Amino acid sequence: MSLPMTAWAPDSRLRLDPEAMRLEEFARAFYLQKTAVVARRLIGAWIARRHNGRWFGARIVETEAYLGSADAAAHSWRGRHTPRVAPMYMEGGHLYVFFVYGMHHCANIVTRREGVPEAVLLRAAEGPPGAPTKLLSGPGRLCAALGITTARSGEDLLQGSDLRVFREPRQHHAEIGISSRIGVDYAGEARELPLRFFDIRSPAVSGPARLRNSPTAQPQKQEIQRG
Repeated sequence: MSLPMTAWAPDSRLRLDPEAMRLEEFARAFYLQKTAVVARRLIGAWIARRHNGRWFGARIVETEAYLGSADAAAHSWRGRHTPRVAPMYMEGGHLYVFFVYGMHHCANIVTRREGVPEAVLLRAAEGPPGAPTKLLSGPGRLCAALGITTARSGEDLLQGSDLRVFREPRQHHAEIGISSRIGVDYAGEARELPLRFFDIRSPAVSGPARLRNSPTAQPQKQEIQRG
């Protein structure tokens, strides 16, 4: 029998200690920036969940930006405002989780100011040493491994939630690849927008290799900056 959506526990192999790692939370201002900027700078950040007094998490290695009412690939295209999509209209730093194909949860971090329905999809992450490489490779796997369901949609990540996004205190460089987004062929011209960002050195990145190595996949150095 399947567990209720609110009862999923994180994978025990994702155990970590944010304090020992000296991880720090992003400030609200970080999430109010342009969505593509947030999507790029989330590469290398950690998505973490506290469960039964312990933290479990993974380093984000792949994201996609969705640009609201003008973006045919976004759930809020043309100002769509249903109960499911409502969290996208919240202030940056909230969580938007949707359920697809009757089996997969997908987590997004809302960006921009309240009323501007844009968000960053978390496509893939890699766990701490010892965790399987592909455990969080893909948005559905990421949510399954961390136990994130639609029950969390609308939560504020900056108000003491047990679901947080952390950054490492030291600035460092990661090789960032850029390509068009995956699975949005229905979106007309928007499907070609270079709004997918990923750590080209991470084996946990999802999607076919042809996208990572195509002419539209442009390796760039991106510094993970303070929020």
